[in-house]
Amino acid sequence: MKLDVQWGAKLAVVACALALAGCATENDERDSMGSRLEQPPHGVKRPPPIEAGDIALVGQDVATAILQLEPVRDASVPPLVRFNGVTSIINPPIDTEPYTELLRDRLLLLTREKLRFVEHTLPPYNGGHKKHAAAPDESSDAEYQVLAEMRGQATAPTYKVQVEFVEIGSGNVLFNQTYRISKESDDSQPDAGQYTAPMAAPQPQTQSAPAPQNSGSGDSGTPPPGYYDPKPTGNNSGGGGGVL
Repeated sequence: MKLDVQWGAKLAVVACALALAGCATENDERDSMGSRLEQPPHGVKRPPPIEAGDIALVGQDVATAILQLEPVRDASVPPLVRFNGVTSIINPPIDTEPYTELLRDRLLLLTREKLRFVEHTLPPYNGGHKKHAAAPDESSDAEYQVLAEMRGQATAPTYKVQVEFVEIGSGNVLFNQTYRISKESDDSQPDAGQYTAPMAAPQPQTQSAPAPQNSGSGDSGTPPPGYYDPKPTGNNSGGGGGVL
């Protein structure tokens, strides 16, 4: 009888574990509903997202992985890549511009020697000269594209972001990874609607000329007008201030 109770308890624990695993899979699949990126088939256990900390670290990891891909690594001419920014299926919608900027900065910086990005993704570099007219859109010539999508619960402390590197001609997904990131603080983004003009700098108080000092020669006349340095100079043998 005791043995039956123990087996019953073990079966209950296993059932709870399976139920929790099912809930986790269900939640993850619910988060990805409406996604335009490649997802595992329904019911397939998904690998847990990589803990990346923030979107900048995601960009660093993605850039490293892309540079190791054979088509990129062995290309004689840097391929042209399209990146239209980070999208979101989080409800209610969130502002993804801070995430787009941080991810784009990392990708452009770390892949600049092996990849080229279309001009509408990054303004043309002008070398410090005057701004030129925008270059024509080259997105139709892009060979690859970076897709990034955020999902999760708006009330949760973290988000998930999935990043893919796709060959446009064939549609092959050469890189596909999901990361868990922290939210970018709204405090770091100033609100233009609540802009407050800086306080005016305090005006320096006018300093009066120091009182004349007796140079020791017996001359008690009034010194000529001018600015006086209160610090004694090396050439002044008397001890009074010297005229600048």
